[in-house]
Amino acid sequence: MQASASGRIGSVRTATRAVETAQGWQVEGEKIFISGGDQDMTPRILHLVLARSGDQASGVRGLSLFLVPSHDDDGNRLPVTITRIEEKMGLHASPTCQMTFDAAPAELLGIEGEGLRAMFTMMNHARLDVALQGVAHAARATAIARAYTATRRQGRDGVTLDAHADVRRMLDDAETLAMGGRALVHLAMVEMERGEHPDLVDFLTPVCKFTCTEAGVTAANLGMQALGGYGYLREYRIEQTLRDARVAAIYEGTNGIHAATLAGRLLRNAGGAAATAFARFLAEAPEALDVWQRARTVLLEAEDPAPAADAFMRLTAHAALVVVWQRFRAAADHAPDPQRLRHLAKRAAARAPLLMRHYADLVVLERAEASSCGQRPGCRAALGNPGGPVPSDRGGFKPRRSVATGSPAPAR
Repeated sequence: MQASASGRIGSVRTATRAVETAQGWQVEGEKIFISGGDQDMTPRILHLVLARSGDQASGVRGLSLFLVPSHDDDGNRLPVTITRIEEKMGLHASPTCQMTFDAAPAELLGIEGEGLRAMFTMMNHARLDVALQGVAHAARATAIARAYTATRRQGRDGVTLDAHADVRRMLDDAETLAMGGRALVHLAMVEMERGEHPDLVDFLTPVCKFTCTEAGVTAANLGMQALGGYGYLREYRIEQTLRDARVAAIYEGTNGIHAATLAGRLLRNAGGAAATAFARFLAEAPEALDVWQRARTVLLEAEDPAPAADAFMRLTAHAALVVVWQRFRAAADHAPDPQRLRHLAKRAAARAPLLMRHYADLVVLERAEASSCGQRPGCRAALGNPGGPVPSDRGGFKPRRSVATGSPAPAR
């Protein structure tokens, strides 16, 4: 990442430049947040570097992708310097580096000026990889919590912790997050490999990244709670899972950026082709499709969909998971533990309509608040109680109407 670019690749400015010389391309500048920027497991590291090969006025068309080696073929260090290793909350086994390139020899990858296109191809894969990290964190937290609570006895009757209702709830929630997320990413990766429905892959990619990385953090929190005070100790390793999981919602595009992309570009570009592909995916769950389509219409009519982006992303995730859990339930006989899978599928199916209605109502609320407030600083915050009744023009309050049913929605 560029030191001044934040999460926007297109904002790469003159700090990292590529110049073609008689000896070939050379890269000069600085990058930050480089995962695995240095290590001693291999004799050489090949860095993929996005640098400006054109002038500043050329915008993103002036960005090219380069391969920059840390050492030459004889093992001599090239002018690629690690200036700092970041001290992070988690992922301690992965060195996150700040790097300087001082006229470092580089090889152009692809066509000059098309670096951003090449980078996005890689990043779309990386976003699904990060989604799988979230799944792994959720699965790891679930495994630790299940193993501990199955042996730890507590209470007057001396039963194991997993026999207590609240602990069972947390274990069920964590396992549902892990299994649902894994299946969702599997669907996206299979579609990507087949190459038959690229619009659906485009739509599912940010949904997977958002949903699964949130699942990793939530499941780790649930697992820690299930262990009680022992979960807070390093010895039991679930605190590491929580620390490691947190960054997945941040890198490869923050989850807020992915939500904004979904509610904006992916609903509108190419006549909404990606959203239409997702609607076809939801066809096997008609009730979920109906709620989602209503919210989609609300956002398409919004001048600025950004305020409702988070709610719409969560609604979309729950709609997709309705399909996932229907398929799980249909295939339960083939599972190692059919009874357990049916239990989780039934539980997910019972909660999905409630969660979808909740987030569908939030889409309407966020859009309405944004429309009435505009961009006035502090206006939305001053409204207070975002889940409560809507102020009436005649004084007092009137019930909010639900986008899910069209009927008055209960105040929260």
